[in-house]
Amino acid sequence: MRGMCAPPWFVPHIGRVVRHSAGLGVTWLLVGIAASLTAVPCGHAQDAVPSSRPDGTLAHHASRPNIIVVVVDDLGVGDVGFCHGRDIATPNLDQLAREGAVFAQGYVLPMCSPTRAALLTGRYPQRFGIEDNRLLDGRATGMDIREFTLAQALHKAGYVTHLVGKWHLGQGAQWQFAPYHRGFDHFLGFYGAAGTYFDPLLSRNGTEQSFHGYNTDILTDAACEIVADRAQRGAEAPPFFLHLAYLAAHLPQQAKPDDLARYAHLDPTRRMAAAIIHNLDENIGRLMQSIQDNGMDDRTLLFFLSDNGGEPPILGTSNGPLRGQKFDLYEGAIRVPFLARWPGHIPAATQFEPMVHVTDIFPTALAAAGHKPSGELDGVDLLPILQGKITGRPHERLYWLTTDHAQWRRPDRDTNDAQRMAAMRLGEWKLIDLGSDRPQLYRIPSDPAEAHDLAAAEPNRVQQMLKELNAWRESMTPQVVPSDHPIYGRAALQRKGP
Repeated sequence: MRGMCAPPWFVPHIGRVVRHSAGLGVTWLLVGIAASLTAVPCGHAQDAVPSSRPDGTLAHHASRPNIIVVVVDDLGVGDVGFCHGRDIATPNLDQLAREGAVFAQGYVLPMCSPTRAALLTGRYPQRFGIEDNRLLDGRATGMDIREFTLAQALHKAGYVTHLVGKWHLGQGAQWQFAPYHRGFDHFLGFYGAAGTYFDPLLSRNGTEQSFHGYNTDILTDAACEIVADRAQRGAEAPPFFLHLAYLAAHLPQQAKPDDLARYAHLDPTRRMAAAIIHNLDENIGRLMQSIQDNGMDDRTLLFFLSDNGGEPPILGTSNGPLRGQKFDLYEGAIRVPFLARWPGHIPAATQFEPMVHVTDIFPTALAAAGHKPSGELDGVDLLPILQGKITGRPHERLYWLTTDHAQWRRPDRDTNDAQRMAAMRLGEWKLIDLGSDRPQLYRIPSDPAEAHDLAAAEPNRVQQMLKELNAWRESMTPQVVPSDHPIYGRAALQRKGP
């Protein structure tokens, strides 16, 4: 059903509405339990990824779901039908939206690595010194090893943990930042920001292998093999956690000829994005078919999201009616397609309007697995609210802190001097502080496109929110890019020149 991600001013609500405020959003988290059935993979599959645990922990498996978190790259709310996108066919994603809860105000960070760090820790990445992608680019640096990840938490809870696809949270000289040292038992994918669409070179647990075919298809093959392997092992096998992180629709974009032909009527940039997203949707359908064929469907919790909003001029992805794009702090950068699906646990056709954040995935997944976080998180467990067991909103406040992407690579200055930019939501209100200009204030439910700056009319509110935002910023750990960073260090930038 089209339009389910749209706020009330855009299309009519469909199904059950949880109403506390308005908005848009997308991230997928799938959680499911495999029945003791004959395993059915989906289509052509690569070599099976084993799902046995090295410590052999097998207790209480039948009562806990498998967990799948699907993250797509650089898609906006205008790219999928259930968010009222009109020019790309996404029937499989739309079906999932009909069967679950769409988060109307689903928020992430404005770029790739911070969102992935927030997802896997349940915390604002600024707490451990990540404001943008720079520390996660290159081989030397990575996400603070003191941070406890969702993969580690679920591994400790007896899950077999898999990462299939994009990592982009660092490697390290001793591979200390790599997936295997962050809680993942098995890794098939690529470490950096971008991969290759056709015939990619992927790492399987640290060993590089060449694969023939299309990246999105290959990653889905591996995901389906994990599903089938779990089913084949029977009810006593440990559950799995699968983080499925697609390249689509990041640069360097390439699409299959048949998919491009479907969208010949679009301009070349949009046509490429449409073809990539069309294929992505087909692969989501293959994954869901595998889950159903293997008896997992009615025991599957699913969250789906994009890591940030679209970048229309470069990627051809669309943020629909929202202002801004990837790297900034307007809604188009941070408000994405976001939904949850778990038949029998989350009511179908729910339009969930309160603010939801990517950090909520950690505690929600852990709660579905029957555990509580051991440390302090910024995310909250969404299940009690979605199930109507408690009332209220997950978040009254949300915060963002990033840097001006255009200033990262200036050879005449230290990369750490890039202008910092911050924002916060407080109920209906959103404050944006770009540093060099006066703060901007918007009332998001009535102005999601951020067309009417109310700062001049609400000076007291601006000062109150700015004071609170600055206090939050002061409590964070400043990001410091080392001077010898191979991409953003002083010597590297001076070699590149103006």
